[in-house]
Amino acid sequence: MGKKMRIGIVGCGTIGAALAKACLERFSEKSDLVGLSDLDEKKIEKLNKDISKDIASLSIDELIEKSDLIVEAASPIVVPELARKIIDQDKGFMAMSVGGFIGSEELLKAAEAKGVKIFLPSGALCGLDAVKSAGSTIRSATLITRKPPRALSGAPYIVKNGIDLESITKETIIFEGSAKEATKGFPKNINVSAALSLAGIGSERTGVKIVVSPDFKGNSHEIIIEGDFGELRAKTDNVPSPTNPKTSFLAVLSAIATLEGILKSVRIGT
Repeated sequence: MGKKMRIGIVGCGTIGAALAKACLERFSEKSDLVGLSDLDEKKIEKLNKDISKDIASLSIDELIEKSDLIVEAASPIVVPELARKIIDQDKGFMAMSVGGFIGSEELLKAAEAKGVKIFLPSGALCGLDAVKSAGSTIRSATLITRKPPRALSGAPYIVKNGIDLESITKETIIFEGSAKEATKGFPKNINVSAALSLAGIGSERTGVKIVVSPDFKGNSHEIIIEGDFGELRAKTDNVPSPTNPKTSFLAVLSAIATLEGILKSVRIGT
């Protein structure tokens, strides 16, 4: 048996908790969960209680020092500073809040130049394998996201524009613009647009349309890609995580699958 990968997790919400359990159970032969970090200490206490363990609560700096791979499952806000520290210390980084790199793409270039590995899961979106394959041949990329109005409650774009979500009674386009604009206006709601942008033609050239309706029961993401390769259409109809209705179950599964890909020697797909 080879040396276990030391893993530290930042953010102990739905996805962080699922990854912690995976490290301790499914990936126990290849991973060693060395620490947890969260601004809310109660989340760490709850997670430790759920997994019947006493994983150390560490500061960000302590977590980076003790880990080979740091996994972020907290918020886009923490990603740039966290990424800088990880890159400086030549550690691996898996970031769930991909939107945190939009506007800070130079960090990805810095990691590439230094040989630091960064992993960005596809989350609640399918089709990124084909988008990566098409690469520079892509001429246009569009994401259409459909959500119930309440799912956007509190988003900066909604607050800034004084949009009354409860007054919406029919299918309504609430936003249309670039992925760069979308990630700023909806930092916790449209993370998939960042993943699509980074896999394809960038956040300024990737279009985003957000549609809401009280008839929508869950979140769906549809991508339309056109290029020299032809046309790609892929739609994902998501169901909520059993433990948190604000998180798509596929995003949780994507996090676990990405970690598995990091730990395994054999990789399938693009």
